[in-house]
Amino acid sequence: MNESFILSEFDRLVNSGVFQFLLTSALAKKPTIQSTPTTPEATANDQDQKQKGSDINTHGFEIGQITSSHFLIANKFSWARPHLMLLTSDGYRRQYEALDLDDFKSIWSLLSTFHTTDYVVFYNCGQDGGCSRLHKHLQLIPTPPNLFASFLDVKDGESEPPRVPFEWSYRRLDSRDWDPERLLEIYNHLLEQATETASRDLSENPKLVPPTSASPHNFILTKRWMVVLPRRRAAVNAEAGVNAIGMLGYIVVATQKEIDNWVRLGLTGSLEKLGVARQGDNLLAN
Repeated sequence: MNESFILSEFDRLVNSGVFQFLLTSALAKKPTIQSTPTTPEATANDQDQKQKGSDINTHGFEIGQITSSHFLIANKFSWARPHLMLLTSDGYRRQYEALDLDDFKSIWSLLSTFHTTDYVVFYNCGQDGGCSRLHKHLQLIPTPPNLFASFLDVKDGESEPPRVPFEWSYRRLDSRDWDPERLLEIYNHLLEQATETASRDLSENPKLVPPTSASPHNFILTKRWMVVLPRRRAAVNAEAGVNAIGMLGYIVVATQKEIDNWVRLGLTGSLEKLGVARQGDNLLAN
């Protein structure tokens, strides 16, 4: 499997009409963890299309197996080209779990196939981390420009980090880090920092997941950097919510009303409430 094959398969699925490559219509129809089919018949038909343990219908969207533990699909609710999902082959793995070595083996196997376009992988861990489905999965899109983390694209000292209103941990990467075991080590270190930070401000729904679950967080990875940041809630007053990419300043919305909500609530104040408010001028730089 290579980059051109993945992109051609994504385009084939889009052009076949299986799903819409439109921002507003795609996100407007996107389900949430709480949403359910409206009829018993819909429930039965939908479940027939899902693998055991999963709440994600991948039928007709599969692109291929990446490793023995993960497979790749086109995201039904795409807002980028391509917008891909990397799911665990075990449908009982859950989105509130921390990433493990199998995840990083699959992540790096996939990232290593892309050479002409820069891609970012992200993980919304837990309901308060912005996930909408329980089956463990990561997402991958071409890296958007001008993210809060874009200063990490240049050498240390050549660009100042932005004054984001929330705590985050980050690490620049080089070719010595391009190994699943090493990436897992870095992730665990950043997650430990994020978990310690989150302990001073509990998330909104801590009782909805097992006590052994990872602290709600967002993980964002390119070949040049990794970011992990703790989350307190998925949305502010159910009006302004974001996933991992949104926390880095690239906010995707479905309607004009959502834009109005963000403006009314305030961008900086909302991001502060979605994450863990930064104390003073401290940045968790690494």
